[in-house]
Amino acid sequence: MSPVADFLSKSDNARVWAEIRDMTAANGMPGALLAIVDSESAKDVRDLYARIALCDSGSGEDGCPSCMAWREDGHPDLVIAGDGLGSPGIADCIEMQAIMSLKPFAAKGRVGVISSADLLSLPAANSLLKIAEEPPEGGHLLFLAEEDNLIPTIRSRAWTLRFRAAIASEPARPPSAQSEWISWIERTKKLTQAEIASEIDAWSRWLGESGNWRAASSVRGAIYILQKRHMPVSMVQDAMLAILREGVPIGQIFGDVW
Repeated sequence: MSPVADFLSKSDNARVWAEIRDMTAANGMPGALLAIVDSESAKDVRDLYARIALCDSGSGEDGCPSCMAWREDGHPDLVIAGDGLGSPGIADCIEMQAIMSLKPFAAKGRVGVISSADLLSLPAANSLLKIAEEPPEGGHLLFLAEEDNLIPTIRSRAWTLRFRAAIASEPARPPSAQSEWISWIERTKKLTQAEIASEIDAWSRWLGESGNWRAASSVRGAIYILQKRHMPVSMVQDAMLAILREGVPIGQIFGDVW
């Protein structure tokens, strides 16, 4: 049995991998991906994602030069920060970025992996901001974490797939017409912060699945800032209007906080 089929036969996450394959087929694979996954499955997720991301066709098993380059100890274009067992330090992150910028051996690009990303020190996390937003050509970053608590500046730059818990709500389209926005504002006035955050988190997933990674990242980043600062629902509404209706950059809205 192939590595891809073998992993899926042991996993309840076929839907998640279908999302990854759809992204690849549409040339919409994000530059940075956050996988929320338990530690026992992290290596399987890492290797399967790398097979798909590095493969010429995106199948992970088409016999292309990249697929043929896999060995028991990994792939020459799979770059792991540190030892791959714990959270890498700032020196490990800087070294990984330097290798990512080099010409790939067998694939069209490289995949850089940050394990235990939820335990990154602040200096290590900050050192990854630029490459997370603008990976080298053909490059992809994979953040592996057991908990969804990366710092907001990293979190907002990465598309997220969850492997442990089912997502409670289906992705929902955000309002578009003015009348829809007016209706949404009126309806959500009395929601709690947690309730409105859950609703707009579904928007971020819809935006991501639609290929609008920048808007999805801005919405997700806004959720974390608003929750962390305990801002009122009215400010959540204003931020969503500014980001999605008026196209205002998230940094302009939150200034130094962002």
